Amino acid sequence: MPQIQKYPPGWRVLHWVMALMVFALIPIGIVMAERAQANIWGALTNALYSWHKAIGFSVLLLMVVRIAMKLWLKGPPYPAEMPRKLQLAATSLHHLLYMLLVLTPLFGWAGVTAFPALITLGGYHLPAMPFVPVNEALAERLFQVHGALAITLGVLIAGHIGAALKHLLQKDGLFRRMV
Repeated sequence: MPQIQKYPPGWRVLHWVMALMVFALIPIGIVMAERAQANIWGALTNALYSWHKAIGFSVLLLMVVRIAMKLWLKGPPYPAEMPRKLQLAATSLHHLLYMLLVLTPLFGWAGVTAFPALITLGGYHLPAMPFVPVNEALAERLFQVHGALAITLGVLIAGHIGAALKHLLQKDGLFRRMV
């Protein structure tokens, strides 16, 4: 197995914490949206919405940290024997993931501001997004974009996981960069 340089420990911890958060957001988002569409309201639906908003806003805040880390600390280089096209594909996928991990929660935050539904866990209120008016029709459109971005993000994450598993099975050392 080739010698491979790993990401710094803090970067790896942040990656896996955020991965767990996103893996929680997906089923919570699906169930809460299905319950809302079926007009099933109550303690469970409210709890799902509260958790989804709290975790989603946390992902947005952690993405700010992650982008700062990416700008400040350079990640390990790809192995020289990795084809240039594959390096470009990996870099492009990571850039798309970063973009969607910012845009998806931003649209969700804008939607809960426009609705308004800013209460999360324990009665904590998210700050209202600046310049977003209270308007239910606007909120509906923002939530539609949020949902479409979340689906796209889920598909890209599946591709990311597939590529990671491919590298794990190939034992080329790339998987170990983030574990």
